[in-house]
Amino acid sequence: MIALKRILLSDCELYDWAVELLKTSFPACERRDDAFQRQIMSHADYRLVAIIDDGQPVGVMGYFDAPKFVYFENFCVCPDKRNCGYGSQVLSMLTQNLNKPFVLEAELPVDELTKRRIAFYKRNGMTENPYPHVQPHYRKTDSDLRLVVLTYGKQLTQAQYDAFRNYLDVNVDVKSPHYAFK
Repeated sequence: MIALKRILLSDCELYDWAVELLKTSFPACERRDDAFQRQIMSHADYRLVAIIDDGQPVGVMGYFDAPKFVYFENFCVCPDKRNCGYGSQVLSMLTQNLNKPFVLEAELPVDELTKRRIAFYKRNGMTENPYPHVQPHYRKTDSDLRLVVLTYGKQLTQAQYDAFRNYLDVNVDVKSPHYAFK
């Protein structure tokens, strides 16, 4: 049975392992650099969590547990542990008994890998939303990256999406003029 363990900066070995997995799993434009990752760890809503199986870390996720939704920002499993059911188990654990929208972003379905990723999320109860969306920028030099917004169970209303986007602009997107987390 898997367990979820919150990672703190003081847990140096697990933190370093998690950051390394994020680096190997995501291109630079889809994750923070080291200094910004350390900085975001102090955000009251942010959680960096290890997926543990039989005492060993097998994956990592980063998310914001905001007042009106959960924003699932990064999610990856060790390459040698992929297709073992960890992703489905974790999504089930996080979405059961949740009383607010669970939101994530995925790449546009343009090739076999991105189509499979969207299909995985849909098989696990996620619904595609119709709102044009650009990923929050992690660096001031990042270009815009269009993504699909998916939510667990049902689509966001326009008002819910607008609140989500505003939260990203204030808390995550360093290029936004509204960015306030420093």
